[in-house]
Amino acid sequence: MSVTTNPVCVSGMAAMSWDLPEEIAMYRRTGTDLVGLQRSKVASFGVPALGDLLARHDVRLGYLVHSFTAHPDDEPGWAQQVAALQDGVVDARRLGADLVYLTSGPSAHLTWEEAAGRFAERIAPVVATAREHGVRLGVENTLPVKCDLSFTHTARDALALADLCGIGICLDLYCCWQERGLTDLVRDRVGQVELLQVSDFRVGTSTFPNRWVPGDGDLPMAGLLASVLRAGYTGIVDVELIGPAIEAEGAESAVTRSITWTREQIAVARP
Repeated sequence: MSVTTNPVCVSGMAAMSWDLPEEIAMYRRTGTDLVGLQRSKVASFGVPALGDLLARHDVRLGYLVHSFTAHPDDEPGWAQQVAALQDGVVDARRLGADLVYLTSGPSAHLTWEEAAGRFAERIAPVVATAREHGVRLGVENTLPVKCDLSFTHTARDALALADLCGIGICLDLYCCWQERGLTDLVRDRVGQVELLQVSDFRVGTSTFPNRWVPGDGDLPMAGLLASVLRAGYTGIVDVELIGPAIEAEGAESAVTRSITWTREQIAVARP
């Protein structure tokens, strides 16, 4: 395995309501120089303006994220969101990032297999555009309660859908920490993990979204992270924070502590 330290990135979910100038300045103060942002927020702000903003604060864009939300029967809605993803791929490359991750959208009345087939067919042009521009795509595994955004809730299902599409995955450990055989699965398929996400959870919580700073909750996140790194993953480790616990502490404090924890765990996991 490469001895290169995995870059630590912060997801823009921690400050969704912030204006981008304040958000980027905040991230830099936390000690990170790598951020991931929502495609829609970037499009609203403007790609040239964001490029200037990132350069001014010496912060790099690690990835863009795009969520599909259209009903599977909503052809105009899907066409619009696919076009937005196409733009996001080009925007990511213009901003110096080579990764876009996405959710699979809802399945509604369809079976998993039917929804997967439609999804793969619909994003095929985006996959071609991404290859043309040297941008990697990854589909994320999400919590089952987020069925409005995704029908892909396990690492296995994310990989199965990725195989249909010819892309990789965004592996969110928060969403699959109890998955059977996860360590073996990651070891066998680590080459398809385009982005690795960490955060924490307190057992008994019944409101979502509600993530904690890694190490503050009950998940065996240190061990999970170490298992992926030891499988040979050398890419970005992304901290995704959102919810009441983060709001109560304050995004800046929570992000700062998360970066420190993540870097410490990466160092410990290295052979």
